[in-house]
Amino acid sequence: MAQLTASEVITRVKAGQSLGQAELSGIDLSHVCLDESNFSSAYLRRTRLRHSSCRRVNLAHATLTLADLTGSSLADSQLSHAVFIQACLDGVNLQRSQAVAARFHGAHLDQADLSFAHLQQTDFREASGPQSRFKGVDLTEAQLDDANFSQSSFADANLKRSRWQNTILSGASFAAADLTQADFTASILMGANLSEAHAAGVKFQEADLTAAVLRASQLEWADFWNTILMNADLRSAALYGATLEFANLSNANLQDADLRDANLENAQLDNVRLEGCQVRGALFTDATGLSVEQKQWLKRNGALNVEQ
Repeated sequence: MAQLTASEVITRVKAGQSLGQAELSGIDLSHVCLDESNFSSAYLRRTRLRHSSCRRVNLAHATLTLADLTGSSLADSQLSHAVFIQACLDGVNLQRSQAVAARFHGAHLDQADLSFAHLQQTDFREASGPQSRFKGVDLTEAQLDDANFSQSSFADANLKRSRWQNTILSGASFAAADLTQADFTASILMGANLSEAHAAGVKFQEADLTAAVLRASQLEWADFWNTILMNADLRSAALYGATLEFANLSNANLQDADLRDANLENAQLDNVRLEGCQVRGALFTDATGLSVEQKQWLKRNGALNVEQ
């Protein structure tokens, strides 16, 4: 198909004509209204759409590699299977968009708003989106490895079975999110808020959760092997059957937490607070940093392998 000019595109959009499968690479469509247009399967490599209104557009299966959509609105749009590899989406509005299995690999999403979007199985690997908003999104089985979403909000989101290996999430919020069986191996979550999260079976192996807030979170069978939890707030957290082997819990607050059947072998527990914990069946083999009084209390309350 022949390359269309920007003016030809605008004329067709105003006439309500479809631009499905159109060749639109490299043209400048910035600061224009393209609402409710059909660009399905169109080719928009390096196309400029800066500060344009693209609400309710159809970009399903479209290619937007290296495109620039800075500050544009794609709210309520259809983006499933679209390709945004290394595209610039800083400040973009993607609220309530349908982007199932879309590819945002290496994209820039600084301060983007994806609230309540459908992003199941979407690829955000190596993306950069500090201070972005993902409130209430569905990221089931999405891939976010090696990305940077520091200071971003994933509150109330569905993140079941999502992958976040080696991702930077310092100061991010996952309050009341569903993290069931998500994988945060080796991620940085310093100061992150995971309060009241549903996180049964989540993997935090070798992650950094220094000063993170996990108050009242559901963390049954979670894996914190060799995880840094220094100064973390785990008050009233449900850690039944969790693995905390080799974890550093120095100065962590575990008041009223449920540690029954948890594994704290070789854990570092200097100045940890355990008042009100349930510890029956919890394993403390070779754990370090406990005071004499704490060891005596643990033994009286059914903890195992507490050394004198």
